[in-house]
Amino acid sequence: MATGDELVDIDTNPSPGKIVNSNSYSLATLVDDCGGVPVILGITRDNKSALKQKFSTALKNDVIISSGGVSVGDYDLVKDIMVNMGNSMYFWQVAMRPGKPLAFGAIKGVPLFGLPGNPVSTMVSFEQFVRPYLLKIQGHRNIFRPVLKAISAENLEKKAGVKNFLRAIVKREKDKYIVKTTGNQGSGILKSMVTANALIILGEKETKIKKGDKVTVQLLDDSLFKTDSFLSV
Repeated sequence: MATGDELVDIDTNPSPGKIVNSNSYSLATLVDDCGGVPVILGITRDNKSALKQKFSTALKNDVIISSGGVSVGDYDLVKDIMVNMGNSMYFWQVAMRPGKPLAFGAIKGVPLFGLPGNPVSTMVSFEQFVRPYLLKIQGHRNIFRPVLKAISAENLEKKAGVKNFLRAIVKREKDKYIVKTTGNQGSGILKSMVTANALIILGEKETKIKKGDKVTVQLLDDSLFKTDSFLSV
């Protein structure tokens, strides 16, 4: 379920100030990839009545995933609905970028992941939180994406205190693995995620990475790499 007065569906030519609802479809694809059956509930406008009605409809499902409405603006109402309808919000905000304004709770026992609205934030948050949860409740043991060490092909820099997930492309060159970002890392730039096959993970204390340094890489498309050596950290 996507929330926002600014959203229009993919078959609508967006007028000024409007944004195409890509999140519903990217999330549906990711859920399907996890073995789940996605139910697209469409766009919900930024008012409490509409949100309550849509969440009530969603309660027949095993898990609810929404995007948008979890930040700190006047129209970010999902957190309030989560508390009012379910009296249960387990956490809000995570020290990560992109994806900080993530909320998790339950409504009448049904788990609810309130993901950020920016397309990249939505997908990165899904990979780190929702995907492992969906695999876990299906009985899988290996619920996390594989990680490896790769050599950075560029200098990287960030602020301390927050874990960063940079969209990247990793490839093997002889006996080494080389990784490079997909370019501009803005959380609204969908292309940065679409072209990526991995995420560079920079920990809270990492602030500067020099070209040639090793970095931690999380694979998004591990089917491309079959050798055991690739999956070693």
